[in-house]
Amino acid sequence: MVSEANRTQVSNDSMIVYPGKGRMLLLSILSLAFVAVLVWAAFNRVEIADDAQGITAVIAPILPFILVVGIPFFGLCTVYLLYGLVKPRPSLRIDQEGIYENATLASVGLIRWDEIERIGMYSLGGQKMIGIMPTDFEPFLQRQSGVKRALLSMNKKKEIPISIPQNASDVPLEAVLEFVEQFIDKEKIG
Repeated sequence: MVSEANRTQVSNDSMIVYPGKGRMLLLSILSLAFVAVLVWAAFNRVEIADDAQGITAVIAPILPFILVVGIPFFGLCTVYLLYGLVKPRPSLRIDQEGIYENATLASVGLIRWDEIERIGMYSLGGQKMIGIMPTDFEPFLQRQSGVKRALLSMNKKKEIPISIPQNASDVPLEAVLEFVEQFIDKEKIG
């Protein structure tokens, strides 16, 4: 179930899941590449505007906005991802208390077993996900502050408002769901 290469820790009554290193490294490289391209575009924006044709002609007028937003955004993403590689934090903790979800930017934190109506596997855009349908989503929103509340409120109307993507786990999601099933049986979920 868990190989030596993974950081995931499993005992009889808990599982601590870490994000996959390979995926985080790939995302770090892509994010850094975006920063490099945007910095290059910042130094060459006059030439870009002068030679603009096709799609470049559409982008050239809004290039300053793209640069002002894109460089800091992808710069922060790069730092965040590299920090996650150096000092990894668990994406998930599963134990008798519930599932502590820290797998996404809008992580909800602790989801107690009595707050879960359904849990299962699904696919979105070709990526495997574990979906959690809470009995009531409103308490999760109330526990959050600022940006997290805004991000989570976008999920409010979704059929499955809490999703855990495969890239948040260094083990297959099937193994995570298999571990969760012992609690589903005890708590009579779904």
